[in-house]
Amino acid sequence: MRYTVYLDLLFLVNFTMDLWILLLEKKLLRLSATGLRLAIGAGLGSGWICLLVLAPLPPLLEQTASFLVAAVGIQWVTFSIHNGKTLAKSVVVFYFFAFLFGGIFSAVAERTGGIPASLLVCGGSLIGFGLFLGISWIQERRNPSLIPVELTWKGVTLKLKGLVDTGNVLYTKDGKPVHVLDASAASPWKCFSLDGVIWVPFRSVGKENGVLPAIVADTICLGEERVISGPIVAFSKYPVSENNRYQILIHSQEALP
Repeated sequence: MRYTVYLDLLFLVNFTMDLWILLLEKKLLRLSATGLRLAIGAGLGSGWICLLVLAPLPPLLEQTASFLVAAVGIQWVTFSIHNGKTLAKSVVVFYFFAFLFGGIFSAVAERTGGIPASLLVCGGSLIGFGLFLGISWIQERRNPSLIPVELTWKGVTLKLKGLVDTGNVLYTKDGKPVHVLDASAASPWKCFSLDGVIWVPFRSVGKENGVLPAIVADTICLGEERVISGPIVAFSKYPVSENNRYQILIHSQEALP
C-alpha cells in the first residue's frame, strides 16, 4: 500500500498545532516569548516532523532525537529557558498538550472515517483557542495582585508589571516602605548618577545581612488611579520573578488605598 504525503500540508498542520501548544504553555507557565519566537519554535517542531518523513530514523534514535529537538530544543528557542526546573516543566506541558491534541484528532478520525487535514487544522485551532481563553481566565482570577506600574525618576518613566508582595517587609531606617525593582528593568536610568543613594538593610536565605541601594523616585502609579509621590525604590541585581513575569515588588503598605 502506498501513501501520498503532502509536505506543505503536513508542515501546516504541525505548525498550527505546535503554535497553539506553545501559546498554551506560555500562558499556563507564565513564560515570556515574542510572536516571532513562537513562530520559530513552531516552525522548528513542524520542520523536524517533515525531516523524519523524508529521512526516517531507527525507532529508538528517532524517539531520543525527537525529545531533544522537538521538546528541549523548541523550549529553548521559543522561551530561552536556562533554568532546569522550568525547562522540565515546559517539556512536560508540551507533551501533555501534544498527546491531548493527538488523542482528540485520532478519535475524531476514527469516528468519521478520516477527515481532511485542513479540517483538522481548523478544529485544532478552535480547540486550542478555547483552551487558551480558559487558561487566561483562570490565571486572571488567580493572580489579581499583578498590576501595571509606572515608575518615574528624573522625568523618565518605566512601564512595568508589579506584584503586590505581602512578604515584603523592607523599610528604610526611618520606617518608610521600600519597593524592590529588578535592576535590569531600569536600563533607561543607567545614565543617571545615584545621587543621595539610600542603603536599605535586608536579610535573605543564605545571607544574614546585606544592603540594597535605593533612591527616592519622583512618583509611582499603581494601577489606573493610585499615585504616590516620593516612593523609595531599591535595586536588586537578581531577577525578582521567574521568566520576567513582573519587574517590581510593590510594598503592600503602599499598595493599599
